[in-house]
Amino acid sequence: MRSIKFVKEFLKHPTQVGAVAESSGFLARKMAQQIGNAQNVVEFGPGTGSVTKEILRHLPATGKLTCLEINPKFCEDLKKIKDGRLEIVNGDVRNFSRQIENYDCILSSLPLGIFEKTQRDKIIAISGRAKKYVQFQYTPFLKSKFKKYFEDVEIKFVPLNIPPAFVYVSKNPRSKNINLKTEKPSRSFPVKIAMQLLMVFVNLWR
Repeated sequence: MRSIKFVKEFLKHPTQVGAVAESSGFLARKMAQQIGNAQNVVEFGPGTGSVTKEILRHLPATGKLTCLEINPKFCEDLKKIKDGRLEIVNGDVRNFSRQIENYDCILSSLPLGIFEKTQRDKIIAISGRAKKYVQFQYTPFLKSKFKKYFEDVEIKFVPLNIPPAFVYVSKNPRSKNINLKTEKPSRSFPVKIAMQLLMVFVNLWR
C-alpha cells in the first residue's frame, strides 16, 4: 500500500516527490550509517519513512530526529512510526534555515536534480550550516556544488536501488555565514521527470 501511495503522490507532485519508488533498504541503511554519534538529526523529505526507520535504528537512545516533510499525506504515514525521539513537521525545508545550525547531521532525500538551479543551490546552502550533510541523488555530478560549502565530500555508490543511487557525505562546513534569498516555489519540469521515469524503466528491464 505504501508503494502505491508513493507512486500516486509522485504523479500528483513530481517536483516534491522526485522518485517513483521508495528508497531501498540498502540505500536507507547506507544513509543512516553516516550519522555516527550525532544526537540531534534532521531529515529532509523523508517520504513514507524508509530512511527514517533506519535512522532511528542508528540514533542514540538520547538522540532526537526531526523530519521535515512538505507532503501532508506522507506526514500521515510518518506519524504511524511510534518513537519518542521522532518529531514530524509538515513544512518546507526552506522555511527552517535559521534552525539548521542546531543540528549535528542532515540526511536528505530531496530531488535536487529536478529543482530549479536557484532552489537547489539554496537548499545546499541551508544544509551547509550543519556539521554534516548526507544527500542521496541519482547523479554523481553534484560534488562541486557540495564542495562550495564543505571541505570534505565523499560519494558512496548504492547499486541496489531503483534506480541506482549516489550518497554524498559532506563534512567540515566552510562557513555558516551564508546569505539565503527567498525563492518562489518550484514549478513542474516535464522533461526532467520523463527522464527520471525512463531511468527507472531501463533499470527494471536490465
